[in-house]
Amino acid sequence: MSEENPLVNQIEAALLEIDGVDRVIRVTVIDVDQETQVVGAKISLPADTTMRQVSIAVALSERKIERLIPAAKHIFVTPDVYFDDSGTAPSTSNIVTLSYD
Repeated sequence: MSEENPLVNQIEAALLEIDGVDRVIRVTVIDVDQETQVVGAKISLPADTTMRQVSIAVALSERKIERLIPAAKHIFVTPDVYFDDSGTAPSTSNIVTLSYD
């Protein structure tokens, strides 16, 4: 969690309450003016998450951010699958969409 911005910490904590969100990769809050903010968040979901579950997690994330920051006029939530690239390569199934028969 970010130690420098309490608002970012609140957003991260709220997003981690959502089923399926296993990590908040990043949160960015930009003040456009005194009454408007833009919020971007990148959340990690398990690699086997269905598209329906991804859609639900993104929608719930947006709603939580809207409740926390009424001035957030534009909210962008990006789903991802987190992997640690500090020496271990992800498996092919983590980075390639597999074909289905």
